[in-house]
Amino acid sequence: MENRVFDAVVIGGGVVGVSVFNELISNGYTCAIIEKELDVSVGTTKANSGLIHAGFDAEPNTLKAKFNVEGNKLFPSICERLHVDLKKCGAYVVGDDEKVIDELIARGKKNGVTGLHKLNRDKLKKEVPSIADNITYALKADNAYIIDPYFYTICLAEEGVLNGGEIYFNFELNRVTKSSGVFALSNGIDTVYARNIINSTGTKYNEVADILGAEKYDIEYRRGEYYVLDHSEKDIVPSTIFPMPSKAGKGVLVTPTISGNILVGPTSYVSDDKTITTSAGLKDIATKVSNMLTNVNLSKTIRIFSGVRSIIGHDFVVEKSKLQDGVINIAGICSPGLSSAPAIAKYVFNLLGLKPKNVKLQSITPYTKLGQLSIAEKNKLIAKNSDYGKIVCKCEGISLGEIKDAINRPIRPMTMDGIKRRVRAGMGRCQGGFCNDKVAKILAKENNIFLDQVCKEKVGSNYIVGNITSKGETK
Repeated sequence: MENRVFDAVVIGGGVVGVSVFNELISNGYTCAIIEKELDVSVGTTKANSGLIHAGFDAEPNTLKAKFNVEGNKLFPSICERLHVDLKKCGAYVVGDDEKVIDELIARGKKNGVTGLHKLNRDKLKKEVPSIADNITYALKADNAYIIDPYFYTICLAEEGVLNGGEIYFNFELNRVTKSSGVFALSNGIDTVYARNIINSTGTKYNEVADILGAEKYDIEYRRGEYYVLDHSEKDIVPSTIFPMPSKAGKGVLVTPTISGNILVGPTSYVSDDKTITTSAGLKDIATKVSNMLTNVNLSKTIRIFSGVRSIIGHDFVVEKSKLQDGVINIAGICSPGLSSAPAIAKYVFNLLGLKPKNVKLQSITPYTKLGQLSIAEKNKLIAKNSDYGKIVCKCEGISLGEIKDAINRPIRPMTMDGIKRRVRAGMGRCQGGFCNDKVAKILAKENNIFLDQVCKEKVGSNYIVGNITSKGETK
């Protein structure tokens, strides 16, 4: 590894860390990410509802409110630049307490949110026919979006790498020293050098802060469980539907996803940083959603999953460290963290005391999405490259050409989940039951590695562990 000194190193490849990485590079500064896993978007970011909140829920005069509203406004232009799908479908908060609806609208106006409306039951019923009988009022927020959070993060990272940024995967930090204003960050084998460090490690924040000699915080972990429903349910709601919020959070929601599935959840339980799903949690979701909508059929579930978010009091922590000069602390980024990420990145850039430089960015090539093309466009593509006519994932209609394209982009995915998050092979009704073997073999061939070296996601999650039918390994 070269002894290059970066203007900054970001520790952590979630959506916030990658947003900071991209912001620095976009303004003409050198930056690297060190990530202990094998890809970006492997932690909290992958287990996200995919909502860009309007900004009415956050308490006024907090960083959450500031960043949410600013971030919401930034997403359309960023997504256009990255060729990432973003859908403005709006959101409803529903319940039986008119006073709460009025309070949320007033709070939203204080935060600078526009496009907020109060609906009575008759108006709501016309817009959401499946609303439960006990629901009498709703807040409708026009300026809420849905997005694929991990695909967005991947594209941000790709753009950063294309324009000179570096990402070091499988790099678990264990030692940091500083000499003449330059940090040396080591994993015991390799060392990366930087003038500034941004700790954006989510649930591992305190562990890294300890290594850096920076502030540590009393972090509460909350686990959220979800159901993912099949494409057959895609029309059950027109927009994101929330219950009235509680102290535990925004509550169990029902939302369309950018991919045409329906997401139901999450729970909110105090936990450790482990992602598990429980029968009690899933039962809790089922009970709560039935009190809100009448047409949610959980028998159409194709997957359940969970994520863990970090909470520090009632607000985000985004600050210069007072204990270690040159370190920026980013911690407690729970909801609305995704919505806030672009604004957090700009705020961190300013905290570093940097001034934008005029640079011309290279644009990433749009992903080829066969499912979004007309028959004529598909035939033209297949005529040029027959790999686009070879379907690997039947549930999602993903071709060999799309998988090969994903592997040969600025960030080369080395895992099966890396392929899944880029092109959706394995995300359909069978959850990879019919295509996992094919994807593993494609990864092995394209990356010139043995089949038993292919991992599902993390180091040690090898898809196969040996070959019982022959001696030795084959590529």
